[in-house]
Amino acid sequence: MSVASLFMVTVMVPAMDDAIAHYVNDWGFALTTDGTHESGHRWVEVAPDGGTRLRLVEARTDAEHEVIGRQVAERVAFFIRVVHFDAAIARWHSRGIELAEPPRSEAYGRVAVLRDKFGNRWDVFDAPVEALA
Repeated sequence: MSVASLFMVTVMVPAMDDAIAHYVNDWGFALTTDGTHESGHRWVEVAPDGGTRLRLVEARTDAEHEVIGRQVAERVAFFIRVVHFDAAIARWHSRGIELAEPPRSEAYGRVAVLRDKFGNRWDVFDAPVEALA
């Protein structure tokens, strides 16, 4: 068996419309799907340009609410590469996205850790244009 790509991951959120607004307006992702699944529940996907989609799932039980923002404990859950690193960090920070760890240089490039409004940690990397091809 050969795996072609990982194209979607699930993110538990407290309220669907608030989550859509956050990822679309604050992060700049596109709303790619907002409909009803054949099982009857709302199916929502958002994605950065050409990236892996986030399937947003609204928490319904106490157990689901408890894992919001901590689906991988306190570790970084998501990794994103940007071409204009400083501009992207500044834009996200101006939109209220928390800078959990300031930019630093590593052997593989510059990285900063952001936290979305639900507590999920994101590593943001600089990436030369050729690295995104």
